[in-house]
Amino acid sequence: MPPPREQFNALYGAHLPAVHAYLLARTRDPEVAHDLAQETFLRAWRNVTEVGGLEPGRQRAWLVAVARNLVIDRARRTRSERTATERAGRLLEEAGSGDPAGQAELARDVALVDRAIASLPEEQRVLLSLQVMGGLTSAEIGDLLGEPAGTVRYRLNQVRQRLRVALEVGT
Repeated sequence: MPPPREQFNALYGAHLPAVHAYLLARTRDPEVAHDLAQETFLRAWRNVTEVGGLEPGRQRAWLVAVARNLVIDRARRTRSERTATERAGRLLEEAGSGDPAGQAELARDVALVDRAIASLPEEQRVLLSLQVMGGLTSAEIGDLLGEPAGTVRYRLNQVRQRLRVALEVGT
């Protein structure tokens, strides 16, 4: 079996045009397609001994499945970010409506959430930040931290439960 670098170079050379074309058709944005193709092949590099040993047709199927999942994750993240931005915009509009009682209540709520987040251990704040501010999925966070996606989902659930308790106590 050839060394991993040679396996990857062969995989990349044989399948990049098809993977990029697939991503371009799905995203209709050359920059996004390029970024997702890079991520697809980064994942292929991480699994090069597994993927490199497959028949060419199965290699392409593996790569397209990864690319498809990345497109789906990006669409979910974009929808979630759009919803959060719209919700934040509505809150800011309501806060700026000139109602002093509403502004005071919003300021109290923001301070309460800030204290609840600050009370989390650093490890949990990092997870929360990667998901909420970074817009990463549990699988992407797992890749980044070297943990299984299921473990990340479990830990994020613990963070949400801890925040829920802190917010209930603080109100």
